[in-house]
Amino acid sequence: MKMHKWLLVLLLMWAAGFSIPASAQNTTEGGSTIEYTSQDKAASDPEMADVMRQDGKIYIVVAVLVSILLGILFYLISLDRKIGKLERELRQ
Repeated sequence: MKMHKWLLVLLLMWAAGFSIPASAQNTTEGGSTIEYTSQDKAASDPEMADVMRQDGKIYIVVAVLVSILLGILFYLISLDRKIGKLERELRQ
């Protein structure tokens, strides 16, 4: 049962990481804002993500990642149950 609590805490921390927006600061030491030219911006934009989003393939990537993570979580929970069962049998 203790492992389930840790898994829940880990899952909540993981979910909270996606809800907190992260942003880089575009300021210099003096506090002025850095201006980017269109060439700098184009170089920093991920073209592959834009293409995948336009084609609708990004949803397939997300679905595969979520299914892999859910599979790992399911495996860990079932492994915890089996280990708990073996521990209870050894105590008797």
